[in-house]
Amino acid sequence: MAFKLKSGNKPNFKAIGSSPLRQPTETEWKQQTSVGSDWLMDDLKSPGYEERLQREIKSAGKDDYIKAAPRGSDKYYSKISDAQEILEERINRAKNTKYHIPGETKDGRQVPAQAWASHAHNKSLKEGSDIYYSGNPRYDWQGSHAGRVKDLTIHEGAHSISAGQHGMLENTKNLLTDAKGGDASKGNINRPQEVYARYKVAQNFLQKQGIFDAFSGEKFTNKHVEQVEKMMKGVNKDNFREKGIPYEVFTFFGDDKKMKGHGFNKKISKKDMKTIFNNVATNEPDPGQIIDDSGQAQTFV
Repeated sequence: MAFKLKSGNKPNFKAIGSSPLRQPTETEWKQQTSVGSDWLMDDLKSPGYEERLQREIKSAGKDDYIKAAPRGSDKYYSKISDAQEILEERINRAKNTKYHIPGETKDGRQVPAQAWASHAHNKSLKEGSDIYYSGNPRYDWQGSHAGRVKDLTIHEGAHSISAGQHGMLENTKNLLTDAKGGDASKGNINRPQEVYARYKVAQNFLQKQGIFDAFSGEKFTNKHVEQVEKMMKGVNKDNFREKGIPYEVFTFFGDDKKMKGHGFNKKISKKDMKTIFNNVATNEPDPGQIIDDSGQAQTFV
């Protein structure tokens, strides 16, 4: 039996008409983006996030750290390795993230994609990132592309919370890079901060589908892997939209095919999937500690 998505997840890809689109007001845009930004804050404050972060820190080791509040330039970033301080830093960054209305740019710079996050100013990290959304009339953010706003907000908001890769532990970056191919230079879906942002959208999607609730602190087990396998069976770059799978979810779980402009979209192995979902994203010091039926890395088909 084919996996059936819950109602309301298939995006509407109706063609945009020739008439100019009305840009949302600041109030309207805040309401639209709050679905994603509120989810990110709820995630940070959930028991599940705190438990996974504790495991992430423990596995990373005492010498690993994140770069937090800056004092002028890269070499003066303060170093944080305590779980509570990292959580407080990420919550503070979430609170200070600004989601700009579409078309709003700094210094007249155009948004190069649907959305992007600006983390630094004068070579220093901001307290929270500025998230810019494209003002290109091809994107009808209140109509045919309204369904993308939540996922884009979670994606770019996740970048803000971790300040790109500045606020990520080295072990975390290594695991995410390896999970998607082992070479972050091969394409943007292989870069650790991009894998992380897609992972957050995947968490939200699995929660909405009733497959896995990351907020609860429950373990991501073989049962969840099987449900993901069923959901992703037959999904590829040509049909993921038609099948109602968000772009970030497809590029996180992967199909082992090249994707134009993105690099090789490697399938996440069973072992890496469980490690990531159970530990925020970490590199276990002892592979034998990872819950797996066979103890071997496996990819789903």
